[in-house]
Amino acid sequence: MMDAVYGVYNKTSSEKVNLKEYFDQYSKLVNCKELHDLRTKALNPSGNFLQGQLPDEDFKFLAEYCSVDNLTVPGEVPKCMDPRTMRRKEIYETEDIPDDVGLQTLVELKKRLNSKQSNTINSIKYRSETYVQHDVAKSAGPLAKPGQDTLIYIRVYNPFMHRNTGVDKPQKISLNCVIVMLGFQTLDKLRDKISCISDLSVSTDVSKHPIRKAGPSAKELYKSGFFYIEDTFYNDFRDPTNEDYSKVIRDWAETRNLGPFKTASMADVRVDSLSVRFGFPWVYQHQASCEHLIVFSDARLINFDDNLDVSSYPRIHRIRPRPSRYCMMCGVHAVRWITTNNDRLPHNPCFFCDTCFKSYNYVKGKKLGNFKAYPYPFDPDFP
Repeated sequence: MMDAVYGVYNKTSSEKVNLKEYFDQYSKLVNCKELHDLRTKALNPSGNFLQGQLPDEDFKFLAEYCSVDNLTVPGEVPKCMDPRTMRRKEIYETEDIPDDVGLQTLVELKKRLNSKQSNTINSIKYRSETYVQHDVAKSAGPLAKPGQDTLIYIRVYNPFMHRNTGVDKPQKISLNCVIVMLGFQTLDKLRDKISCISDLSVSTDVSKHPIRKAGPSAKELYKSGFFYIEDTFYNDFRDPTNEDYSKVIRDWAETRNLGPFKTASMADVRVDSLSVRFGFPWVYQHQASCEHLIVFSDARLINFDDNLDVSSYPRIHRIRPRPSRYCMMCGVHAVRWITTNNDRLPHNPCFFCDTCFKSYNYVKGKKLGNFKAYPYPFDPDFP
């Protein structure tokens, strides 16, 4: 079923790989302790490496390991040396374009380079992912084993609404974060690390008494969810009251002769036990209908330079900066309230900061007009 919907990704995704089997074989080929000992010798000021007195055996091993032949693979496209392909449009200067040139493309390019608004748009459009720096804290807990345990990187995308417009045009989606976790950790640990705005609050109309009081989040109340990877639904059954969100999908698929699909508990499945295709989109669903695409993007053996503290994983490795949403009244302060069906406003919905919301919609605490009001969900860790 997923192949029929996302079959275009078959061209760019990898073959199916069983992570544990692959890295068990790979770890036999790489002796990380031997590399670590050699690196320690090389960086030790009192050693003889800088004086050219490295033992022949170590030197031979180092030469083979650092050979440029290890940087290429069979059938690799040769490096393109054409400097024109290295020049991006953002690095052109207006002085490079003569004034008397009548070529329309250059005239428009010069206008774009001279436009502050255009430069601002480009800077937003090409924003990259931001690496998250984590403090390395010493822990008395268990440590991962270099050369044996694996680090697996999963890209989690923001939810989006699929619209069947009849036009063969791909839906634009945006990255939420990249999560790195240890291979022996289970899928429920991955789920707990995913942050989504729909998990943060319960949508209840509080227009009669607009008080932002602390209460249970939607994630605490509605704990059901699943991952769909390859042909299996991995459900979250840690709470006995959780529902099987995948049942309605499996019943629907059965009536259309799709499947069969398997089910499992995500708390019982190690990530490195999966057989996955890197670069292929799978699904994480929660809050009944909130769907995220997830992509396994990379995996490698952990080494001595990584944080080996098991309690540090899973963790956010990279995030994509999210623009703040500002009050539609003052345009200065961050949104804290949402109103819908407000008969005194042309916008539906309308976003307010706390001050504008109370001053416009209430007089001495009494509600003006007809509308519904909801606290705006926000993550205090990502203001």
